[in-house]
Amino acid sequence: MKASLLDQAMAPETLDAAWRKLRREHTPWSIHVSREQLQQHLLKHILECRSQVLSGRYRPQPLRQFPLQKPDGKQRVLSAQYLKDKFVQRALLTVLEPRSEAIFHDDSFAYRPGRSVAMALAKVRERVRIGQAWLVDADISKFFDTIPHRQLVKLLKGFINDSQAMQLIEKWLSQGAHYRSLLRSPRGISQGAILSPLFCNLYLHTFDMALTKANIPFVRFADDFLLFSRVKKDAIKAMHFAKEVLEELGLELHPGKTRIVRSGKSVVFLGERLPDP
Repeated sequence: MKASLLDQAMAPETLDAAWRKLRREHTPWSIHVSREQLQQHLLKHILECRSQVLSGRYRPQPLRQFPLQKPDGKQRVLSAQYLKDKFVQRALLTVLEPRSEAIFHDDSFAYRPGRSVAMALAKVRERVRIGQAWLVDADISKFFDTIPHRQLVKLLKGFINDSQAMQLIEKWLSQGAHYRSLLRSPRGISQGAILSPLFCNLYLHTFDMALTKANIPFVRFADDFLLFSRVKKDAIKAMHFAKEVLEELGLELHPGKTRIVRSGKSVVFLGERLPDP
């Protein structure tokens, strides 16, 4: 009989791999256990955590809140997990990542093992070199803050296919819901959570596949992306298509950061000026 997702995540070798990723962090283990106390009784706390997850007794800690002053004088609150939640999410990610890598599009580059900004930019230069120099230079408006939970949960249920794991994930999602629509549907995921980058790519995988089906070349790095075409009229069509698909996903193109432009030094993507055609 195949082990459940939580059984796989809580297997000793998976927990060992998760801890190796986190062991240099100085974050407190939980509200009541400091980093120093954790280190003194490391095995005890890890086995206790494992038992809680497998028995259904595990409850996420409240997110740690840090106010940040923005350049315009406004204040933004950053959220961060306690180490215990990071540890459980990292173990789940260790199991889920190979599954997601088997389905993700080759032109999606952010938050993926063995992929980088440099690789994304190399793909951009290649597309421009072969004549796809008209671009939709685009950004999704407040992406992490506006992902609709209802659609995300439906997608995750199909991908994860494990009710026990989904109950835990829905608890984490409810913590990150800091914006609600007029219909009070929860939206938004915590940018500081270990699993959020995976959820970002899973949610936008639908967008990637729609672009592919419509024969629109693209390079996506999280919520920043470029669409490519040989002539301006096709770039205009591509932008309208992307707008429609994103609206179906409950998302919007950023009006101030989306434009149709020809590749050149005036266009900066992922911190690099793009080549002239």
